[in-house]
Amino acid sequence: MLTNFFSNTKPFTSVIIIALFFCYMFSGYFTGFVDTLNFSSGFWFLVLFGLVNFIKSRNNLTFDNSYFFLIFVILLGYFPSVIKIDSFFYSNFILLVYVRRMYSLQSSKNIIKKLFDCGFWMGISVIIEPFTIVLFPLTFLSILMHQHIDYRRLTTPILGFITPIIIYFTYCFWYDNEQTFYSLLGFTTYYDFSIYFSFIYKFSLSVLLGFTFIAFVMKTPRTLSIKNAFRKNWILVSIHLLSTIILLLILKDRSGEELAYLIFPCAIVIANGFELLQKKWFADLILIVLFIGSLVHYFM
Repeated sequence: MLTNFFSNTKPFTSVIIIALFFCYMFSGYFTGFVDTLNFSSGFWFLVLFGLVNFIKSRNNLTFDNSYFFLIFVILLGYFPSVIKIDSFFYSNFILLVYVRRMYSLQSSKNIIKKLFDCGFWMGISVIIEPFTIVLFPLTFLSILMHQHIDYRRLTTPILGFITPIIIYFTYCFWYDNEQTFYSLLGFTTYYDFSIYFSFIYKFSLSVLLGFTFIAFVMKTPRTLSIKNAFRKNWILVSIHLLSTIILLLILKDRSGEELAYLIFPCAIVIANGFELLQKKWFADLILIVLFIGSLVHYFM
């Protein structure tokens, strides 16, 4: 029943999923996980949903259904601390804009512009969170996977990257605040993962990574056995996921909000694995279990 309902992308289906998100948001507010509840927060998350669905559908990262969007929202429910508008939200949002351009390199249309945009958005992301630079090699991997390599295609992302960096340095220099800029170059970190040792984070991360691992194991052999465009995208998705895990391991500040970086690539992988389930009753059961698990935060 559930799989039949979410196996299409009708507007009503999206409305139901968005309503589910707002249920998570209200629940998070009344249980203290979400600090503020206002129109601006709802608006920015609607923009985020539009962006992630555009990335998924425009680049054919999953089939044409609502599983990805549903799973993405349910995963947000597992981590209510990320349902807020702060520096981590903006960093994740800018990183997703970068990811959008990176995946779009499979098309040769306006390729130089896309490459410059990749570097430009990554430069902005680095200004907000310097460690996100670990995802920048995805640009060059995408070029290698989808395009032929030449010096213009290798240098354009670098030029795009340094453009916002130079602008930001000029701004800091003008206001005699160079130390703020130089602090971006301090890549020292602290390997303190104690925040994840609480039961609620152990549970949520176990579900997230467990489902992601199972889906990855299910999908990868079938995908790599067929030479098509999706195989290249799947390799990029896999490296994207690995790069995001590395990002979480080396981040300096950990408050639980940084797990927002992980939700998009995990949702893509889980949705691809979910699409392989042949028995509808089993698929319904998985969705129900995944949803019930997302409620644990609000009753602890």
